[in-house]
Amino acid sequence: MRAGHGDEERWEFGSAEFCQFAGELGVKLISKANLDLSKYEWGFSATYTHTPDRLLAGRVEASWHFMISGGKVSGGAGVPDECRALPGFQLVAPWAAIAHASSLVYGKEGVRKRIADEAVFRAELAELDASVKEPQKPPEAAEKKAPRCVACKSPDHEYTDCRVWPPGIGEALSVDAEHGGGLHNIEAKHIKPSAELAGLPMSKWGFPLVSKMTDEQKVRFLKLLGDIPAAIAGPYGQPRLAVRS
Repeated sequence: MRAGHGDEERWEFGSAEFCQFAGELGVKLISKANLDLSKYEWGFSATYTHTPDRLLAGRVEASWHFMISGGKVSGGAGVPDECRALPGFQLVAPWAAIAHASSLVYGKEGVRKRIADEAVFRAELAELDASVKEPQKPPEAAEKKAPRCVACKSPDHEYTDCRVWPPGIGEALSVDAEHGGGLHNIEAKHIKPSAELAGLPMSKWGFPLVSKMTDEQKVRFLKLLGDIPAAIAGPYGQPRLAVRS
C-alpha cells in the first residue's frame, strides 16, 4: 500500500477532471482487453455524495461511468440514464468517507483490509451518532446458502452467468493490480489530497478514524460527511440488476 505519488498529473478526488479521467480510464482498460463487446450489455458507475461545492464547480453531482452497449464501450464524467439502465455495478459513497482511501494503491490483500476498515468506520460512526439506532440484523436463515459466484458472491448463479461482473470484465479492470495496475490503482496514482480532510486521523487503509478525532474534528467531519445514516448503512458498492426495457 502507498499513496499515489509520482510524475503523474493529479487532481482532487471527485473533481471534474478526475471524474473524466476515471471514466475514460475504464474505457481504455476495456478496449485494451480485446473482448468481444457484442456479448456484453453492462455498466459501471460511481457517485460521490456531499462532495464539497468547490470541487463540484457547478455540477449537480460528482460522478463518472463507463459502459458497454451495442458492441461499443463508452464512458466519462457523469452517469447517463443509459448506463443506469444496464446491469452491472454501482458505487454510491459519501465523498468524505472514501476520498482518502481512494488515493491508496493495493492488491488483493489490501482490498480485504480496506473492506474491514470500512466496516470499522461505519461502526464507529453509528456509535457516535446517537440519532441512528444500531441496525437490526435479520434473523438467521435456517440454511445459509454458500456463494457460487466468485465475482459478486451470489449464491444464485455461477460466475459464467454473472451479470454484475461478467467474465472478462473484472479481469480487464484488474490487470497487474498486485503491482500497481488496474482501474483502482491507476486512479489512486492521480489523486492529490483535499484540504477538507487535512489533519483528520485515518486508518492504515484510508478510512477516517472517528474514535481518534477530537471534538472539533468530529463536528467538522460530520458536517463534511452530510447524510450520516446513509454513510452508516453501507456497503457503498452494490450490484445493479436493472435491465434495459
